[in-house]
Amino acid sequence: MRNALLLTLTAALLAGCTSHAPQQTPPQTPPPPRAQTLDFSGFEGQKAALTTAGLRVFGKNATLAQDLEPEYIAVAPDGKTAWVSLQENNALAILDLEARRVRQIVPLGFKDHSLPGQGLDASDKDAQANIRNWPVLGMYMPDGIAAFSVGGQTYLVSANEGDAREYDGLEEETRVSRLRLDPTAFPNAAELQKETQLGRLNVTNTLGDTDGDGDFDRLYAFGARSLSVWDASGRLLADTGDLLERKMAELLPAHFNADHGSNTLDNRSDNKGPEPEGVTVGVVGGKTLAFLGLERASGIVVLDVSDPRAPKFVQYFNPRDFTQAPESGNAGDLGPEGLLFVPATDSPNGQPMLVVGNEVSGSTTLYRVQDSGQLSMLGRYQVSPFAFDEGAAEIPAYDAGSRRVFVVNGATGGLDVLDVSDPTRPTLVKSLSLAAYGGSANSVAARGGVIAVAVQNDADKQANGRVVFFDKDGRELGQEGVGALPDMLTFTPDGKTVLVANEGEPSSDYTRDPVGSVTLLDVAQIIGK
Repeated sequence: MRNALLLTLTAALLAGCTSHAPQQTPPQTPPPPRAQTLDFSGFEGQKAALTTAGLRVFGKNATLAQDLEPEYIAVAPDGKTAWVSLQENNALAILDLEARRVRQIVPLGFKDHSLPGQGLDASDKDAQANIRNWPVLGMYMPDGIAAFSVGGQTYLVSANEGDAREYDGLEEETRVSRLRLDPTAFPNAAELQKETQLGRLNVTNTLGDTDGDGDFDRLYAFGARSLSVWDASGRLLADTGDLLERKMAELLPAHFNADHGSNTLDNRSDNKGPEPEGVTVGVVGGKTLAFLGLERASGIVVLDVSDPRAPKFVQYFNPRDFTQAPESGNAGDLGPEGLLFVPATDSPNGQPMLVVGNEVSGSTTLYRVQDSGQLSMLGRYQVSPFAFDEGAAEIPAYDAGSRRVFVVNGATGGLDVLDVSDPTRPTLVKSLSLAAYGGSANSVAARGGVIAVAVQNDADKQANGRVVFFDKDGRELGQEGVGALPDMLTFTPDGKTVLVANEGEPSSDYTRDPVGSVTLLDVAQIIGK
């Protein structure tokens, strides 16, 4: 009984102490910075290992942080991870958006064009489609990338365009015919270096002398002339091989590998072929589709990537009129640059839609995406007066609330605002000038009535640029400084953050080379909401 009373008394005392204890305020999560720029200086110690693994770092006297040039950004559907294409460096950077840090740099490796199904047409002098295997390695060097999810897993697709550096004292593009080839690696060098063989192919002179004796033991071409699928860690899962060139040879035999500035057969075979540049992904009719823009040949390739390890060809849609001279203004759409998928829930007509900015023709084209994945043209807006190959329609963004498309106009440096409430008749609402912000538009993104525009510093491209936020009518909501030469930008899926890729390209004489970086912008703090 005495023990029971003691226990009861103790319990009462403890209860009393607990009931009178001060209430603890749960810790508050601090707000994210208004702007935070992530660069690659923390990877300088890994430079040797990364270059051994295939990372290209070759700028004049450049550190790794200076040499890396962020190009495109893709964000995971859950908003926790982002991937950045480092095109000239043939790599991806992986960002942890929760920790707000660069997690990893992933060299992408090389495509072996000597393997079955991985061929290419290497000559513009044989006047025919001649897709075959060659002792050449392709550097993937993606421009556009996009993220998508299948079965709860996130994947990336890349448009493997390729790009060469050309500055005063640094010109890496060289034809195979001008190289001294190693006699052991290339015992048939004299035959290979003929113009109708490999001689005309442009390759890099920064890679290939594996033993340092002054001749080339390997040949590395720019781009992979393909679309690739990668897992979230940057591991290659699938590549379309020589599919793009084979389909062009089948469907456009008289204009195979024509350039966007010429209708001549085989014109681009020596230099990146059809040149896939932009890519976007959407789900239609239960299928996950990738839409790939071919910059040089023009047109859109549709691929079913529902099985990420086995992409399937659906369609090659090319509205170009090869009977007309490209510079005439009558040749249709030339040089697709930016592609944007609009789901049916956001589309002005309740049907899935693809929006394409064509930089060479200066046209913005709207397509309906059918359940089969096939494209059919809805409408087209042509910049007037016609400006051939001046980037008059580059990157599009779509605002569902206003049913407007915002298009970067590289010819004016501004932003064209199109009303697409009737997608068969896109009409110009207004054009926005960015001159008051000290530069011209490089890219645009839209989310929930907020329009974000990346603006480079025209007076000094190696100086920092800015991102300016507008509403749908072009009224400024806010702005923030970012890194040098801001290019592609995108919202996270929740619309709270904008990520912008700051390319940080060097000056033409390489005396100034700002670091490449990615800036994270807190939208609410900048626009005051």
